[in-house]
Amino acid sequence: MSKSLLHHEASNFLDALLASVLGEHMFRIFSCFNVTVPSSWRIEERVLEEIHLLYVRSGCLTYVIHETPLELTAGSLLFLTDGTIHSAYRDLKEPLSIIPIRFTIASYKNDEEQVAKTELPCHFAFRPRDPSKFSALFETIHRYHTLPSSARRDVLCHAAICQTLAEISLDLDFMRQDTLSHPDIQNIKAYIDTHPAERLSVQELAGFTGLTSKYCSKLFQQIYGIPIKTYQIKARIDYARYLLENSGQSIKEISFQLGYTDPFTFSKQYKAVTGVSPSKRVPRFSGDSE
Repeated sequence: MSKSLLHHEASNFLDALLASVLGEHMFRIFSCFNVTVPSSWRIEERVLEEIHLLYVRSGCLTYVIHETPLELTAGSLLFLTDGTIHSAYRDLKEPLSIIPIRFTIASYKNDEEQVAKTELPCHFAFRPRDPSKFSALFETIHRYHTLPSSARRDVLCHAAICQTLAEISLDLDFMRQDTLSHPDIQNIKAYIDTHPAERLSVQELAGFTGLTSKYCSKLFQQIYGIPIKTYQIKARIDYARYLLENSGQSIKEISFQLGYTDPFTFSKQYKAVTGVSPSKRVPRFSGDSE
């Protein structure tokens, strides 16, 4: 199961990743393309052994990570660690141009040296404050990668990836700090966290702040890297997990308590978010309807 990282978690993860290559290791590109993909493009479910970094130049596509869809629009960035189960498909309404990069951590002295894989697969996506800056960074990585194979190319690619990851981390950290200047958005998140069973619309949540629902949605995603509706589902399922492990209630009782129309719908969404059926959490209730 791949963990979806919030902005501050993603920033900390990237800082640790950069620290891991200081000294005897370097980032080595496995593949890098700057391409407009055909209408038939899609990725069947797979698990990569490399780290995956993607920039969307134009168009729209959807990555499905452990059955949870994640829509990416022009200017968006996606980061997946090795071991993340995912698939993808594109929106056919407009041309899709992307710069996907797959890279590993290798030894300066020995390309064959095995570097430890990510202990817990994780991922994040966000739209940076200045997409044009990241478009240029990704294009630079691609340009370096197309140079003839040499130590110079390897060093240039490594340096460009380091700069790109550092800029992503910095941008995420700025977004985290933006949270402090938008207490209304903090309050919405806090309300969702403390009322996970409530099913308020974005418009109703925005009504607490005096902001328009559109602007509220934009700020929430900028700050936390996840749409409000998706965060509501996450909070609801986190609460369901707590109830399953601690309340002694059945799956059926919990599903109705959280506002689901039936246990099957609840179980389907629970598995989409967590990767496991709720019955796996509470085997003593395995006789309940799913």
